[in-house]
Amino acid sequence: MSKYESFAGIPALPVELDFNPVREPAKRVNTRGDVQIIPGVYNIVNPLTDTVMTVSKSKHNPVNYAIAWESFRAGIEASGIDTSDVECKFNVSPDGKSFTCDIILKRFNFERVVGEPVFMRFRITDSHDMSFVRDFLCGLWRLWCTNGCSSVREQLRLREKHTSLSDPEKVGSVVAEYPARLEAEAELYPLMMGTRVSQDQAIDFMERNVATYRNNAGKIKLNNKALEECNRIWGLYGSMGDTGYRLYNTLTHIGTHVEGREGTNITLKQARMEQKVQEVVSLPEFKSLVGLPLAA
Repeated sequence: MSKYESFAGIPALPVELDFNPVREPAKRVNTRGDVQIIPGVYNIVNPLTDTVMTVSKSKHNPVNYAIAWESFRAGIEASGIDTSDVECKFNVSPDGKSFTCDIILKRFNFERVVGEPVFMRFRITDSHDMSFVRDFLCGLWRLWCTNGCSSVREQLRLREKHTSLSDPEKVGSVVAEYPARLEAEAELYPLMMGTRVSQDQAIDFMERNVATYRNNAGKIKLNNKALEECNRIWGLYGSMGDTGYRLYNTLTHIGTHVEGREGTNITLKQARMEQKVQEVVSLPEFKSLVGLPLAA
């Protein structure tokens, strides 16, 4: 399910993700051709494909994705929020090592506040290879450009280490508050729409905060190709004028529309890019530039 599909309710987990990982001792062949167990090292195996998802030297002992997923579904039901019209998309990495899932709740449309269709969206991430922390993030999703909108006010999330995801009632009580809190987030968008940000200001900001990387020597270097891409995407949103909202949508576009060469783990790359964009829009410099209160 690598594209959005419509459902009446939160769907069940895809069958290729519904399996119990097998934790078995890692082995090696010595110079005499004997098979030896490697002490303290374990293979985490997908029994559906008989492939090793990761090798662990820790006590890492993952369980079926379906356990947390079904608890999430039960928690959503307990919250009482309307899931009668949802769109869902799964991105699954090779051999089920990790996945992300986007769920758009079409009954929660904040167009009245923003002036264009903006919906409530859940982003769920989980992994058996420890590339993701199990995470349930809720935010806004812009219809016209299919951008996931990084939060400029507060991040609404349930993380395994913070919340007992095995308790649907607890999940439900937290999620029930999300629509009102998202409306407060949406009310900040007109502030960005009314704040002038020139192209020079926008490109300068993205050059310093998006199009740079740290090399092996620890020095900050400019990625010219990334800067060109920032400039190109800024141009895609010309209808928004030179505004803070245009810069915001340029950044969320960068975090949402991710591509890669053959063999690239797009699921992991997109999650990392969205996290980077979230960090950027949380900067006091960004909020000041686009007209948001620093306490937002």
